Amino acid sequence: MRVIEYVLSGILFGSTYSLVAIGFTIIFGVLHRLNIAHGATIMVSAFAGATVSLLLGGDSYLVLVLSFVVSVATGALLGLLIERLIFRPLRDSSYLAPFVATVGLTLMLEEVMLLLSRKVPIFYPEYTPYPSPLEDLSFHLGDVYVRGVYVVIFVISLFLMALLHLWITRTDSGRAIRVVEENPTAARLLGINVERTEMLAFAVASALAGAAGCLIGVSTGTINAFLGAPLLLAGFVVIVIGGLGNLYGAMLGGLLVGVVETVTTNLLSATYKQAVLFVLMFVVLVLRPQGLFGGGGQRPD
Repeated sequence: MRVIEYVLSGILFGSTYSLVAIGFTIIFGVLHRLNIAHGATIMVSAFAGATVSLLLGGDSYLVLVLSFVVSVATGALLGLLIERLIFRPLRDSSYLAPFVATVGLTLMLEEVMLLLSRKVPIFYPEYTPYPSPLEDLSFHLGDVYVRGVYVVIFVISLFLMALLHLWITRTDSGRAIRVVEENPTAARLLGINVERTEMLAFAVASALAGAAGCLIGVSTGTINAFLGAPLLLAGFVVIVIGGLGNLYGAMLGGLLVGVVETVTTNLLSATYKQAVLFVLMFVVLVLRPQGLFGGGGQRPD
């Protein structure tokens, strides 16, 4: 019964990893570059949402919704700035240049937030609280206990993923992103504004990162300046397991990683969870290099 409880909790919480990996995948698919600052975007967005929650009390659902909106908006804005200031000027440079630049930006944002956590009265250097009305919410399915916050973040994540699917498959801007991902030169010949499409992709991907930052902050109850690093690592593992560039692989891979991490933490120890994830990633790379859900239909029709 305990294992069922762990698996269910892993699926519910793993949906946040799906959001992280989807944002990672969108940027890589359109620009063919890894945005290492994606983790820092999650962290900054989480602090933006926590600021709203702390200033307004964080004890009502209205405050929680406002906190979520601020986190998403912060993520989108930061993503636009990263695209404009780093990726666009370095578009024709080597693959290493944006990688190094975003690593530098990540370190800078972490140090800035660490400094602010020591200077701003509502923040704390080690762990800043993220209050929400979901802290004491819980459900029981027979003998299986489920944290209510996990159910809420799963429903929200599922809703966001459904919206993303509809946008990618049913709208002109979504189709434009797919064309640019497939062939930027052909996209220009078709009259698609590639630069604008890349900005839109960055904004959407970073908005999802902002949503993940808020949901993870609410689920754990605390955040810190180094929140983004383990999430970036988890997102990378997810996209490798799910299939690089595969949106649906990122969605399902996030749930799988959430289950593996939760089961490992509860049955073994939290110190082993990253080791187990890397072993899983290694096995997938050896047996199925294209990922569990990669190969054949990597893009939606």
